[in-house]
Amino acid sequence: MLTAALLVAVASGLFLAYPFSESAPFVSTVGIENVVPFGDFWRRVHYFSAWLVLLSLLYHAVEALLARAYLRRTPLSWLGLTLSLPLLFILAFTGYITRWDETGRLAGYIAESLTLKIPLAGKTLDALLFMVREDGVHRAYLFHIYGSLGLLLGMGVWHFRLRRLPLSELLLALVLCCGAALVIPVGLHAPGTYLLVKGPWFFVGIQEALRHLRPEVAGLLFPLAGPVFYLVVVFPRVRRAALLGLTLWGLLYGGLTLWGLWR
Repeated sequence: MLTAALLVAVASGLFLAYPFSESAPFVSTVGIENVVPFGDFWRRVHYFSAWLVLLSLLYHAVEALLARAYLRRTPLSWLGLTLSLPLLFILAFTGYITRWDETGRLAGYIAESLTLKIPLAGKTLDALLFMVREDGVHRAYLFHIYGSLGLLLGMGVWHFRLRRLPLSELLLALVLCCGAALVIPVGLHAPGTYLLVKGPWFFVGIQEALRHLRPEVAGLLFPLAGPVFYLVVVFPRVRRAALLGLTLWGLLYGGLTLWGLWR
């Protein structure tokens, strides 16, 4: 299901990439919504397929823990699963930025400010992912496209070396995404004055943490703690402490996310 949803997301994203211009991202997005034939439908399909990819990966990661897959996997394969989590969230986040409405633009500014606070590698990562104040959505857009294609290629090579993707899974992903696209609207926030602008749902937990902690802690150490705990579970000597830390981190991040969405 994860790979099927990613296929739907990439295919719908390629359709949207043709009328999109990174030099005028918000105007392009509005044009896709209102001028391009069926553009609003395919934008919704792309949006909900990205949701399905994220939820499927989270389910896969939790299921791997519950099934104790770390006992059967090598540290290298467990590292691949761990790295896919932040990579996919960054891909979803860069896609959120590229629409360049009020929430996308402000989310990009926040992400760039946090990235520049990373010691040593901050400027390099900002040049690779964001640099929105200088280049707009150009770098985020390129990373979103090529990172998605690279993830799809890597996932396909790893998981389907011996068998093909079942057609039923692809059809199910299409039905779920197209069904949601037909009935659930996906809005845009036009430029204006807002007292509170919330980013994508998976970013709200960081936004809430930024209200109470220093940016270095809330925007860097706190979100990185989850993948680090998840990674070191594969090592027997620290497994119990890592599982405890991951559980507490998940409860805290989930609680902050729910509070931020409700507030």
